[in-house]
Amino acid sequence: MSNNKLQPVRGTKDLFGADIKSFNQIISSARRLSEFFNFEELQTPIFEFSEIFERNLGETSDIISKEVYKFLDRSQNFLTLRPEFTAGIVRALISNGELSQILPRKFFSFGPIFRYDRPQKGRQRQFHQINFEIFGEESLFADVEAILLASSILKDLGILNQVNLEINSLGCAQTKLQYEQALQEYFTRFKNDLSSDSKMRLEKNPLRILDSKDSADIELLSDSPLISDFYSPQAQERFLEILELLKKFSVKFSVNPRLVRGLDYYTSTVFEFSMNHEGAQNAVLAGGRYDDLVEKMSGKQVKAIGFAGGVERLMILSKNNISQQRPITIIYISQNEKIIAFEIATKLRNSGFVVDFIADGNFKKQLKKSSQNNSQFVVIIGEEEVKNSEVMVKDFDNAKEQKVKQELLIHYLSGKI
Repeated sequence: MSNNKLQPVRGTKDLFGADIKSFNQIISSARRLSEFFNFEELQTPIFEFSEIFERNLGETSDIISKEVYKFLDRSQNFLTLRPEFTAGIVRALISNGELSQILPRKFFSFGPIFRYDRPQKGRQRQFHQINFEIFGEESLFADVEAILLASSILKDLGILNQVNLEINSLGCAQTKLQYEQALQEYFTRFKNDLSSDSKMRLEKNPLRILDSKDSADIELLSDSPLISDFYSPQAQERFLEILELLKKFSVKFSVNPRLVRGLDYYTSTVFEFSMNHEGAQNAVLAGGRYDDLVEKMSGKQVKAIGFAGGVERLMILSKNNISQQRPITIIYISQNEKIIAFEIATKLRNSGFVVDFIADGNFKKQLKKSSQNNSQFVVIIGEEEVKNSEVMVKDFDNAKEQKVKQELLIHYLSGKI
């Protein structure tokens, strides 16, 4: 096998060391906080029939038109590696009857996502998301609850001050229709100046132009119509009530009238928490309402809202907040104390300590290994310690040593860590 085949595929990355600790911390935080909001965990397959995504994400979305991993299986079915969670979660809600018997219902999911896009910092071709969905709840309080949960996760990770929340409303169905017509009329006047992608979007879905990253398109957007000019009284009132509730709960935000998100199924509220450092504008947690998606897929009307977060992007922001307990290493002077040292290591582990036991090597090598693995303390067992039912505890941070009775070791270390 050639050496280049022993490298990870472009756009994929191995996770280990500090990265995997940060990854697990984010998943743990998301899972724990979702339980506080009464979400239950749901895992779906990493691939679905391609139609699940193509019909529901929108053919003009960049995800479908450029980025999906689609393949033909041996039964001649077109399958797609999931490029996002929501369509697959909705499919699960529909195909597993017991999931939709009693609504509202809330689901938390996490796992890998696949998009054939240009690899960049915080976004590989295989990356990971945490995902949250609320089904069967039309109340605007569900919108606020979703944003409060997202804020709680960011706060728990210690990165809330590193992001900005932008929010918008796409109004009702009539709002969307009138706005699309206004955008089509506006951009048709500048058709020759649009990017090739936006020229296609102009014919199929002009709303997608608002999500363009092309510099020429962005310049044209500055004078384009605003969706707020087309709100019905009910849509306007709902959006204002959401904003007032966010203020009541001290959630900082800014209204972005051009925020539409990148998928066709969104309706009403949309929001993004984006990085605010180093000029970055990458969304780390984002989502919105998709009140028509379940009906589109099944014929059954179920209002819904959801959001997702890129784990790798969250890792960039939270890399300095990794909580890691340094190990206690148990070493011995000679082979005569080895079993006793192992017994002590086992007792400490059973009491909740992170413990490393050096199974082989002379005392000098064991001590060196203890230093290399970033131990906070090393517990030393020698002939004299065995005779007196003691251990020697060495604090690596200040080089101090303390004799401790074996029966008091757990109490002693608990007071130090």
